[in-house]
Amino acid sequence: MAVFGRKKQEPVIEPVRWDRAGWFTVGEVLRPATLRRKAVTGELAVRVATVHAGVRYFAPSVLVSRAGEEVPSYELYDATEPESLLCALAPAKGGARYRVTDGQGQELGLVHRTLAAKRTIQHNWWLQQPGHPDIVARYHWAKGTVKEIATRGKEKAVRGAGQLVEGVVDSVLSFGAEDVDNGSRYTPKPVTWRAGGEEQDVALTSGHVEGVRTYLPHASWLDRRLAFALAVLREA
Repeated sequence: MAVFGRKKQEPVIEPVRWDRAGWFTVGEVLRPATLRRKAVTGELAVRVATVHAGVRYFAPSVLVSRAGEEVPSYELYDATEPESLLCALAPAKGGARYRVTDGQGQELGLVHRTLAAKRTIQHNWWLQQPGHPDIVARYHWAKGTVKEIATRGKEKAVRGAGQLVEGVVDSVLSFGAEDVDNGSRYTPKPVTWRAGGEEQDVALTSGHVEGVRTYLPHASWLDRRLAFALAVLREA
């Protein structure tokens, strides 16, 4: 006899190895909400897409543990071996930056918070990995130096707006407006981090897949753990 009204059991979604190639996201959603079903959530983690019985799930790959409130630090653990520390993010002295170390305490690189003066042309977070140029994302419309952009903004304001455009732009960019989904039909533009600012040296991109902000490492030399660190600082 059929039994009606019973909730459908969710399948067990196994963790996925952290070094698997492809895009990832950071969050608590295991299965996104649908028209008929609520979202299924879990612990904060770096997650990768997997499909089970035709349904997309975001399987945990790296578990994220946070300590501290005002200036938080993070520890990232291999989800397939929860006792194995993959890397740690700790605030570094001398500015808004995080030192990223591996499970043995060896430095992997730094994740920097962009200075306010540069946020009109450069994304809020950027990377340093030893042996490689700085990995920076410039906004797609930004041309020239900070001073040149600010000058153009002032000229435009004087001509008609009556406000300093660069001040408005800076306040918007503080929230990462390049890829914010504000609920409108606007399609957020991807953010592209490049090594040394060269067009061909794409290291990491951030975009959206079905409304979920995702990250995709491109350069074979980029340590995937640094990409995780940057994403965690943006999303956690």
